[in-house]
Amino acid sequence: MIWFCFPPYCFFLISRRSTVSSFKTIPFFIGGLVVASLILPESNQTHLEYLKSYVFPIVELGIISFLSFKIYKAVQIFRSNAAETFDFYEISNASVKELFGPTRFANFFASEISMFYYAFFCWRFKQLKVNQFSKYRESGTLALMGALLMLIFIETYAFHVLLMKWNVVAAWILTGTSLYTAFGIIAHLKALIARPSRLTKNELILKNGLLANITIPLNNIEKIEACTKEIVSKDSKIGNLGINKESTNHNVAIYFKKPQRIEKMYGFTQECDILLTFMDEKQRFLSVMNEGLTSH
Repeated sequence: MIWFCFPPYCFFLISRRSTVSSFKTIPFFIGGLVVASLILPESNQTHLEYLKSYVFPIVELGIISFLSFKIYKAVQIFRSNAAETFDFYEISNASVKELFGPTRFANFFASEISMFYYAFFCWRFKQLKVNQFSKYRESGTLALMGALLMLIFIETYAFHVLLMKWNVVAAWILTGTSLYTAFGIIAHLKALIARPSRLTKNELILKNGLLANITIPLNNIEKIEACTKEIVSKDSKIGNLGINKESTNHNVAIYFKKPQRIEKMYGFTQECDILLTFMDEKQRFLSVMNEGLTSH
């Protein structure tokens, strides 16, 4: 029996001297109990029954207490961040990173929470202020995404009917994946409307729905100009706020004095010296930006 307790005990001792949480010992402990229950004969499970009857309830209570504390802490962090901004994407990102640290899991969790919120709960959209800018009205994004949604629903129904005749599980897996993709597109479209870019006293904050964000200090902007052509440079990294590495639909180019970091969905990042993006009311955006850069 000692051999099934030895691995989690070793993991616990190692994690005490590292940044790994000792709480992660619990899955090893539970796994050891399950394996021991399956392998050991019933006549040799006396100590195992002792662990199940007396130790495991304590572990279970610890898990419940830990999760309750995390939920309480998450609510407190969420409320404090909500007092600083009304952008749910920013609130969820800041809250989850405070709760779990800047990890891949935190980025993934924040992206999934935001997608769920914008898909099902975000229905109120505010009018743009003078320092706010949209990027969906003149770009044709809504029409393109709408057509893509219709295509997904039609093909999903057709393939679901066909696959049901061959394999029920495969049919429902395909349907579930397609619906998940559709809700992701809906969430992105609603986030495009609900999350406008904005100019503050010291920063330009550009947003592209749920796909990407970038916060640019005004003193790091070398120049900004109208641009619809493709820019090719061996010395400068060119970035955009979309999924593709190359931008095919832009009307503004922003040149930086120092490389800036684009934060994309699920924690992916990209550094760039030149940012290509699309903005509605291009002339108003350039006018407001030039005024901000002149007065800064």
